[in-house]
Amino acid sequence: MHGFMGSIALIGAGKGGSAILSVLLKEPNINVVGIADINPDAPGLNIARQANIFITNDFKELAAKKPDIIINVTGIKSITTEILKILRRKSPHTEVIDGQSARFIWDLLEKRRQSKEDLKALLNETKDLYRIGVALTSADKLEEVLDTLLIEALRTVNAPAGSVALYDEKSDTLTLKAVHGFSHDFSHVVQWKRRDGGMTDHVLSKRIPTVISDIETYPFVDNRNIIKEGIKSIVAVPLFANDHIIGILYIDDFKPRNWMQREIEFITLLGIQAAYAIEKFRLIETISKTQNYLKNVLDNSADIIVTTDTEGRIVEFNRGASRILGYSKDEIIGTKAEKLWVQPEQRHDILKVLEKEGYVSNYETQLITKDGQIIDVSLTLSYIISSQKGILGTVGISKDITEKKKLERAIEERNLELRELNEKLEAKVIERTKELEKANRELERSNRLKSQFIATMSHELRTPLNSILGFSELLMDEIFGPLTEKQKKYANNIYNSGSHLLQLINNILDIAKIESGKMELHYEAFSVRHAISEVETVIKPLSEKKKQNLVVVIGNKVSIIKADKVKFKQILYNLLSNAVKFTPEGGDIFLEAELLDSDNISYFIKNSDICPNDANCLKISVTDTGIGIKKEDHEKIFSEFEQVDSSFSRRYEGTGLGLALTKKLVELHGGEISVESEEGKGSKFTVILPLFDVTTIEKELKHREPELIEEPVYDVDISKNRRGDAPLILVVEDDPSTSELLTLYLAQGGYRVAHAYNGDMAISRIKELKPFAVLLDVMLPGKDGWEILQEMKSDPEMKDIPVIISSVIDNRELGFALGAADYLVKPLDRITLLKKLEELSFATKKGRKPVNILCIDDHNDVLELLTAILEPQGYNVITANSGRQGIEKAVAYKPDLVILDLMMPEIDGFEVAQILKSNPATMDIPILILTAKDLTVDDRLRLAGKIENCIQKSHFTKEDLLMHIRDLEVTYPARAGLLDEVSGLFDHCYFQIRLAQEVSRAGRYKSTFTLLMLDLDNFTEYIKAHGIHRANIVIRKIAEFLRRSLRGSDTVVRYGIDEFGIILSSTLKAYAEAVAKRFLSFIESYPFYGEEIMPQGKITATVSVINYPQDASSPEELVFKAHQMLRKAKETGGQKVVVYDYQ
Repeated sequence: MHGFMGSIALIGAGKGGSAILSVLLKEPNINVVGIADINPDAPGLNIARQANIFITNDFKELAAKKPDIIINVTGIKSITTEILKILRRKSPHTEVIDGQSARFIWDLLEKRRQSKEDLKALLNETKDLYRIGVALTSADKLEEVLDTLLIEALRTVNAPAGSVALYDEKSDTLTLKAVHGFSHDFSHVVQWKRRDGGMTDHVLSKRIPTVISDIETYPFVDNRNIIKEGIKSIVAVPLFANDHIIGILYIDDFKPRNWMQREIEFITLLGIQAAYAIEKFRLIETISKTQNYLKNVLDNSADIIVTTDTEGRIVEFNRGASRILGYSKDEIIGTKAEKLWVQPEQRHDILKVLEKEGYVSNYETQLITKDGQIIDVSLTLSYIISSQKGILGTVGISKDITEKKKLERAIEERNLELRELNEKLEAKVIERTKELEKANRELERSNRLKSQFIATMSHELRTPLNSILGFSELLMDEIFGPLTEKQKKYANNIYNSGSHLLQLINNILDIAKIESGKMELHYEAFSVRHAISEVETVIKPLSEKKKQNLVVVIGNKVSIIKADKVKFKQILYNLLSNAVKFTPEGGDIFLEAELLDSDNISYFIKNSDICPNDANCLKISVTDTGIGIKKEDHEKIFSEFEQVDSSFSRRYEGTGLGLALTKKLVELHGGEISVESEEGKGSKFTVILPLFDVTTIEKELKHREPELIEEPVYDVDISKNRRGDAPLILVVEDDPSTSELLTLYLAQGGYRVAHAYNGDMAISRIKELKPFAVLLDVMLPGKDGWEILQEMKSDPEMKDIPVIISSVIDNRELGFALGAADYLVKPLDRITLLKKLEELSFATKKGRKPVNILCIDDHNDVLELLTAILEPQGYNVITANSGRQGIEKAVAYKPDLVILDLMMPEIDGFEVAQILKSNPATMDIPILILTAKDLTVDDRLRLAGKIENCIQKSHFTKEDLLMHIRDLEVTYPARAGLLDEVSGLFDHCYFQIRLAQEVSRAGRYKSTFTLLMLDLDNFTEYIKAHGIHRANIVIRKIAEFLRRSLRGSDTVVRYGIDEFGIILSSTLKAYAEAVAKRFLSFIESYPFYGEEIMPQGKITATVSVINYPQDASSPEELVFKAHQMLRKAKETGGQKVVVYDYQ
């Protein structure tokens, strides 16, 4: 009846009539003219009486009122029929409505009424929102905003309690800020963290209002405080600002409650208004903190900070400016900045530069203070720019450099004085230099003569000693039959006397070498405990002979040291042999070794440079109960040829060289030696040696530290070892006794021996016999050893025969440079000689494929030395004398190893290593550094990841170099970091090396192998869906299966992020195909996590199978064809095994 205007009468005043009447009376455009009901107490009649409406008990009387509509609500159909008959006569235009039509009119009128009420309520809510919004935006404090939000929300929905908590997204924490209607205990919990599965987590995750009619039905509402307060129902509304939740509004009731949608919507709208008000105060707080911070920076800066506007007037003037220039802020603000400049025009020039460049940095100028003093400043100037208004002015920071300028001027004046002084001294310096040059020439001549004398003496003495010691040793070994006790005694006396004489000669030579700077330490990592045990074995018989008690105590922390092991043992031997010598029978000798740490190190050392930065040191002390030393003789005993008393040399058989040499050897290691002693009370000698990084040493020692072994026992029946097929050694030696001794050594070692006694005979014998190796003396009649060596290495027929130099002259550099395979200094040690020959045997038994080594060094003598060391070992040496040439040869030859010097002109070794490792063609070639440079931490960082090892030129020996190279040959993959960390397999770099080796092996032995390349299909999609962690688990599982499924002779590597390479040695293609299908079946059947997202619903793979030499002739061709097959297979969907068809 929307829009109806007219009169209506009702038949029936019961519940239905009463309801319709109530609705009609509220409609201003409808006039109720009457109502009829036979029941005088009907509820509708009371309403009618109050509204002065016509009432009757006879419905027929209503026709007389001529209403537009009569509504029959009685439900009696006959009344409708009867009234219609009457109306046809009295009021034919009146309509009669009854039944469902009457119900429809009532519903229509009721909805209209409800709409009006809803509209009125909406208007009231809008007014409330506006009023509350005004209150929120006009609030002075954040607390006022939160209180207003909470009180108004509770009032609007008629709730008894509630709270507001603000959320910090970074810390995932909520803080209670406003509370109403709860007990005092509720406010004790001010802050709480978001808890997985809790109510707070639910609200923050859903990001929509959470409505809880009864907390009993919501298990995640388990907060003790809420339950304790008796809360039964909750509405939690997240507060949003810029799409971020900044807090939660909680509305609570102490009884279960069905919250109306209108209430929830109103609270949500209220929350939106409040959120922006909250965010406004947060921004204000942030701006305030920033302003305070900047103000503190400005006020507390020691420099002058001045800002100006676009007109050059001072706007800001900090405390530093006031302190330095003398002006207060109030008196200078608003004045022109030019006022502060000694030369105002300079400021205009600087502003032009600022306009052009955008900034001015470290411009030196002068300012004037309030009291007229001139100060020097360094000015940095830039624009203050606003994104809306553009340039607002300038900000300048001036550092006071007045004192610095004064100092510079003073230094300049001093330099001028020094230049004048230097000019005067120059003439005197030139004159003095000439005198020193003359003195140096005399000194050099003296040293040269001394060196010649020592070399001659050592040669003349060592040659007969070689025979004396060798033959006496053979006699003592009873190789030619048993000796009588007297013969044993005499042989032992000969050997001991010869050894004593040799020790004397060696001490003299060692001291001479140290003094001339030619003594080299060959550093290696070794066990201190083992070294001491070896020395103890030698000293023990000497002490037992005098019934002395030798006690060795080694601290628990003492383990590894890096030093020259031979020199280290010599230090211990010298100190212990002295203790035995000067301690009477029955005395005590103690050797103690302990580690000094940063807590006790300073107590023992005099020179702090020995163990810098609190590094650890090794302390060894040798204590005896011998004759002791006077205090005034403590320094004297370390001098050469000095003893406390000249009679001691006769009584104790000493020369006074032992302690002098010991001191020099200790100092050569960077350590120090000291003595504590009183005459008649014994002596204590203490040696302090610096330690290298123990972790590094232990890693290096892992595969190198030998166990203590007994000297091997050889069969004394020499004839049994003279096999016809044994290697032939040609001994070139002019001294018959030495030649015979070497023959016995070699025969005992299982070698056949031939002889040559002069240079001319040697060449003809070498050509005739073609021996396995030549043992060559240098000092020969006719052609000397150097000439023989040169002639051999220049003759194609003889150049590949290894030569071991055997000489009393220690000239290793020349020997190696001329091509010697090794160099031994007489007197020879049988075991060392045989060991060298065994190494040569090993080298000659290597495979035929040559190992190419590229040596890069700008010194030709070093290149010659390396060539001489490596070529006799079966290596093919390529040399380059500059970094540029080295890079070119590395790319051209692709060597198996690069030996690289660091200090070279133009392109140094660091650059060479970087370039080689960044070039795909050379990145997998291992690099061994051989340098004279002491590497700093920065140097090592530059080389990290690019080299395999580093050898110091000053310390290296041929054995060191060959050991490193053989180490690389055997264990290179693991040492070079070629392991993939995720799968635990070797990586693609190792794969290239291994594949080339397998091709070479198959070529040598006419065998075959098959290569499998396994690539996971669409694996990048799996990574995107589940992340790299889950992907790595898949890779590890597949790697584990591949590793377990292969033989020990096979190789599996992780070739790429989703690819594996498998080399099946000695395997035909048909068998390899079956293996590939087994791999594919495993991958497809294994239940990998989340594989349902893959195109096939599971993780699958494609495998290519190719055979060498059937399908390809080189490593490169194998890999290329394998990848080509993979690519084609993947284009057709993958998930298959493809076998190369060479037809």
